[in-house]
Amino acid sequence: MAAMSLYGMTFNAFGAWAGSLIGHDARVHGPLYAQLMRHGCFAPSALALWPLLPESARARLAAASPEVALPGVVESQASLDEAGVATRKFVLRLHDGALVESVLIPMQGGHHYTVCVSSQVGCRMGCAFCHTARMGLVRNLRAEEIVGQVVAVSQACAATVRNVVFMGMGEPLDNVEAVATAVAILCERRGLALAPRHITVSTVGRADGLARWQELGLGAVNLAVSLGAADDELRSALMPINRTVPLAALKTTLLALPLPPRRRILVSYIVIPGVNDAPAQLERLVGWVQGLRVLVNLIPYNPIPSRPWRAPDATQMAAVRRACASKAPPGGSAP
Repeated sequence: MAAMSLYGMTFNAFGAWAGSLIGHDARVHGPLYAQLMRHGCFAPSALALWPLLPESARARLAAASPEVALPGVVESQASLDEAGVATRKFVLRLHDGALVESVLIPMQGGHHYTVCVSSQVGCRMGCAFCHTARMGLVRNLRAEEIVGQVVAVSQACAATVRNVVFMGMGEPLDNVEAVATAVAILCERRGLALAPRHITVSTVGRADGLARWQELGLGAVNLAVSLGAADDELRSALMPINRTVPLAALKTTLLALPLPPRRRILVSYIVIPGVNDAPAQLERLVGWVQGLRVLVNLIPYNPIPSRPWRAPDATQMAAVRRACASKAPPGGSAP
């Protein structure tokens, strides 16, 4: 196993590490941590205060060789929107050669960005509409490998990151402790300083992970739940998690989850023509979300080679939205 990277450290942990070298010196710890997280490097001699430090402190820092390697960019593909702003998909190589995917998504015309990160190499949830499911679970990512994706991608494109979404490879709540640690690091004000409300963790509905949501300090971040279908038979076929956490149990878990004021859970519903877009299925979707503080996001299915399903066109998506809106009770939740 690789040595723990500095990218896996909260500011307090980093301060303890730096303090073991030079003693406690707030003048040094903060700028070094900011340099690490915001610029992707550990270069003490580049700090403005370097000449002011005692010679012994400079010698110890110069001799230090902490693990600061970021995931390497293997491949980058860009797709342009109508305004010519690029969304970039990255394939990143980890220390052991494993590959993960991250995506840099422009917001407000590219003034700032969202990074979509992976939490595992592969995934064991087996969702029928997900290409990563074909890999099975290879291994969990460590917190530094999750944070490293954000830093590596932002540095590759000189991008200002404002949002992070855990919607890449893997099921975040199947690796919840590393995800929680990564969230804490991303929110460190001396580092990347992301606001918790700008972080979204997505899940297929791992009730055991949701039960630890508050305990692990995730209560202030956004929660997204992938639904897939709103009846147990179809959802179990599309998403095997439903066989252990059926829809009623999932809803009970979500109802019990404390939410910050005005915060809603994002319910993602991937629309697959001929599979889950029939009027009866949409009526069940609208009925299931009643009573929950949610926003429903209807997502067009993205075809994968292992399935015969096709993507819905714009007309079909518009019809699904109209159907959901017509089935919602007055004042009720609807997509």
